[in-house]
Amino acid sequence: MIRFGKYNLKDYESSISKEYLITNGLGGYCSSTICGSNIRKYNALLVACLNPPVDRRLLLSKLDETLYIGNEEISLFTNEYTDKSIDRGFLNQLSFEQEYFPIQNYEVRGVLLSKKVTMVYGSNTTVVSYKIVNNNKPLKIMLDALINNRDHHGNTEKDDFKCTSLKIKNGVKISYDINDIELYLKSDKANFIEAPRWAENIFYFNEYQRGLADFDNHFIPGYFEIEVHPNETKEFSIIASTEDILDLNGENYFISEKRRKEELIEKLQVKDELTKQLCLASDQFIVKRKSTNTSTVIAGYPWFTDWGRDTMIALPGLTLSTGRFEEAKELLITFAKYEKEGLIPNMFPDTGIEPMYNTIDATLWYFNAVHKFLEYTNDYKFIREQIFPTLTSMIKNHINGTMHEIRMDKEDSLLRGGNKDIQLTWMDVKIEDWTVTPRQGKAVEINALWYNAVCIYSKLCKEFELDNSYYDQLSSNIKDSFNKKFWNASKNYFYDYIDGSEYNDQIRPNGIIALSLPYTMIDEEKAKKAIETAFEKLYTPYGLRSLAYDDNEYKGIFIGGIFERDSAYHQGTVWSWLIGPFITAINRWYKDKSLCLKVIEPFYDHIEDRCVGNISEVFDGNSPNTARACFAQAWGAAELLRAYIEDVAEYKQIVK
Repeated sequence: MIRFGKYNLKDYESSISKEYLITNGLGGYCSSTICGSNIRKYNALLVACLNPPVDRRLLLSKLDETLYIGNEEISLFTNEYTDKSIDRGFLNQLSFEQEYFPIQNYEVRGVLLSKKVTMVYGSNTTVVSYKIVNNNKPLKIMLDALINNRDHHGNTEKDDFKCTSLKIKNGVKISYDINDIELYLKSDKANFIEAPRWAENIFYFNEYQRGLADFDNHFIPGYFEIEVHPNETKEFSIIASTEDILDLNGENYFISEKRRKEELIEKLQVKDELTKQLCLASDQFIVKRKSTNTSTVIAGYPWFTDWGRDTMIALPGLTLSTGRFEEAKELLITFAKYEKEGLIPNMFPDTGIEPMYNTIDATLWYFNAVHKFLEYTNDYKFIREQIFPTLTSMIKNHINGTMHEIRMDKEDSLLRGGNKDIQLTWMDVKIEDWTVTPRQGKAVEINALWYNAVCIYSKLCKEFELDNSYYDQLSSNIKDSFNKKFWNASKNYFYDYIDGSEYNDQIRPNGIIALSLPYTMIDEEKAKKAIETAFEKLYTPYGLRSLAYDDNEYKGIFIGGIFERDSAYHQGTVWSWLIGPFITAINRWYKDKSLCLKVIEPFYDHIEDRCVGNISEVFDGNSPNTARACFAQAWGAAELLRAYIEDVAEYKQIVK
């Protein structure tokens, strides 16, 4: 269990410094800070996903609780407003704790109140349950329902919002003028009282930091009310859903969700506090895609959808390390269905339009995911029948040429792609006409992945009794060319990319990726030198910098408006997912498990830091390496879990 006491709630700044996240397996979610103050436009009790995993709508922002003890009125809620005023309900909070779901505990005048939240898996439904232990005075609690109906990326102006409230048995039904959504709010014991008004000018501190619109307005159709007699203990629930709610007993939902999560943990072969938390974190990213009726992966919360590159990198940790082999199959099938000219999608846009294929590495990571799947399951039958034809199309298109100038150079067998106007690697930021991190041509990790993919395909051909002689020779050619061209002896590292006569010698983490793949071309001497260079120039406690700290283009802080953040994204910002390849490289070349554990150790603290139980997307390159961007990132959690289980515990479960 993770727990924070009064020290972490002593002032507003510390109270909003940590957040929680709950998801529903569809792409919908619930999140807020540990004190319940929403600091970003994405924080809400119910963000419903209408076309899983896209089209996410914020429907219920908050339930703001006010206690009436005798003649005294005491607020338990916390909000900040655009005039900088703050409701200070956090001062009444005793603690926050989370094992399977978040719980906030309060004490006022001897009255104890606990509030816990969960979502119903597979449903756009949030359940909030309360337990009140009253003291010796009559008590009444009123809970304002702050509702909305906007895209979760947006903000609401009062004039833009219209709805109709209909009081029904046990609560209220809200209908909107802009779509067919209905929001049901019901309680098993509390009465709903209509009292329409607005919660205006809510201030979002995180959006202010990011240089985005930092305000919101929420409509309050009314409030729930319940009385508690002196020395009485009372429990009740309020449930919000896009569907009519039949079972009003909130505790039933918590029992069901706890049981589901316990079953996930039970599949783990290595169990400690870190692996349990990462297992539950991994579950948050695996969702159903309605268009294929198969699993996909949300790249990060709160704002990303499913991305091909992120999914394939994260697949081993999210599904194989956690024993979720059926979901692994579904992920492979999902992206195979969208293969086009040898490429899998880079992303599925939130608006549901056609996928985008602007990636050179997602498809190569797909081969790696297939290899890992076979390591864990030995299920060659599934790969032969459902995946191998797609792999064949991928290989042939890369050899002969496909979209975005991706093709194998027939002279040296290396893979090249892109140009100064098209960014295809994971370092893909472009600001208008400015390519921040140009890596066109032959990139180091792309060619390491290319070699890895050809070796995997050749092995599968042999397994399936097909002629693999061409691919054996091809892999040998790639290896020779890579070693002749990419090693930079003057810096004891790899050139980052080669474009014609240009050899980029910036020290970036992409060389470490090359050292961590199942099939690698590097000899031991060069590998150890490269790892030493990475430790010196790139390593931080939470991942690897995207550029060496002493490079002239290095940016050590990831903060500010969109331009400031995008220009720093791959120019020194630390990426958590890179800790996985780094640990794997250390284990492979040094076989030093104690060093691997030292590298993992800081994450025991991080899962209690920014978003409880989760791994952030990026961190500042400069100390103290503050966490930034998405507060929960799929490949960050997945790669840490995979590396811990594979490289430290050395465990792979084989299903016969």
